[in-house]
Amino acid sequence: MAIEEQTRTQPPSDSDAPARKITGRLAASLSQHRFPVGYAIIVVTSAAWLTQLAAAWMRTGAEPFQGFANDLLAGRLPYRDRVLEYPPYSIPIFLLPSLLFGRENYLGGFTLLTILGDFFMKFLLLSIGLRQSKTLWALSPLLFYCVSVPFLRGFILELYDIWPALICVAIVCLACSERHFLCGLALALGIGVKLYPVVFLPPLFVLAVRQGKGGKFAAGLAAGLLPILLLSFYLPWWRFAEFQGSRGLQVESLYASILWLGEQLDLTRVEWVWSKSWYEVQGQLASDVIPLAHGIFIAAMGISTAIAVRIASKCEKPGIGEVSRMLLVPLLCFVGFNLVFSPQYMLWLLSLAALGSLKGNPWIVLMIPLATCLTWFFYPSPEYNGGLNLPETIILVCRNLVVITTCVMLVREAIPSLSHKSVNSSGASASL
Repeated sequence: MAIEEQTRTQPPSDSDAPARKITGRLAASLSQHRFPVGYAIIVVTSAAWLTQLAAAWMRTGAEPFQGFANDLLAGRLPYRDRVLEYPPYSIPIFLLPSLLFGRENYLGGFTLLTILGDFFMKFLLLSIGLRQSKTLWALSPLLFYCVSVPFLRGFILELYDIWPALICVAIVCLACSERHFLCGLALALGIGVKLYPVVFLPPLFVLAVRQGKGGKFAAGLAAGLLPILLLSFYLPWWRFAEFQGSRGLQVESLYASILWLGEQLDLTRVEWVWSKSWYEVQGQLASDVIPLAHGIFIAAMGISTAIAVRIASKCEKPGIGEVSRMLLVPLLCFVGFNLVFSPQYMLWLLSLAALGSLKGNPWIVLMIPLATCLTWFFYPSPEYNGGLNLPETIILVCRNLVVITTCVMLVREAIPSLSHKSVNSSGASASL
């Protein structure tokens, strides 16, 4: 009996010691050589886009961005002579491929520039990670991004969402380095490229005021928005908002996905309908849900913005991880409760989630790459044009719920720090 008791209290056998030693040496080696490892990841993942680039260079069909660029070069003005559903600062992005590569090579040029934007994003994430950590965890922002983006497939190279995502990373870096004039300027640029960075305005302004630089932030924001204001005398650029405001329930939104799941389960009666340049879930029930969806969206944005502002008011010298997680709160609500949730929106979330992995519980922000990976299973699928099947619809609903759950978990994580006097990158309350 004594022998049995002694056996139970003895430490575990060292039979797995060689494996532990090998793992430890491998981790130490990777940590020591995190610079070349990171650069190798960038090169390999960027080279994977070359097949997409070759295919794009062979295409000659007119695409929306190409058609807009051709019209502009022919003298047709956006917003006035033709519909443009994006803010004014997006115009140079659409025009640049024609100017650099010629009209006949527009699609290949656009894809090449997007790949360069993707490369800059990876390089920036790696650089930030290496500055923030001396361990192997410095690679976490890069890995968060690189592992997830392939699941969005090559269609993201035909869109321009990488550019506002890059601007948002720059906004976070400028805010954390207390260069608030440039931060406000970058925020204005981001709003002018893709409207969604506007949700960052209240918490970033409060953060600047907290650090005694609210005036500089406001001056930078005003300087960045001044060209748009002057453009108002010549072009009705605000029509892009009217266009977006007229949209119904895009099929991948939270509300549409639940209604379509009900259709698959024979609980609701809705239709999967092509509308302009996207698919919507339509029907009497969908029409009835739209006002409710607007109310939920407004309430969610109000609450999430108030929480982000409260977090910012408690911040003294927050780090990149803290600011990223703070900004994710309203952005997750903006994406998750919106009437539109296109697949490329995950790029907006991924960039901040990657930076957010540098501080706090990494498993929370890891849910965003998980939600990104789920995109692979339903977009684009063979059934997408006619309506997702039941398994695909369930995955879509799960993707949307993961996004919302991530927001809830970030708020729960932030609650203890809100009772403290301040939050800084080195204090105990910095686990935002």
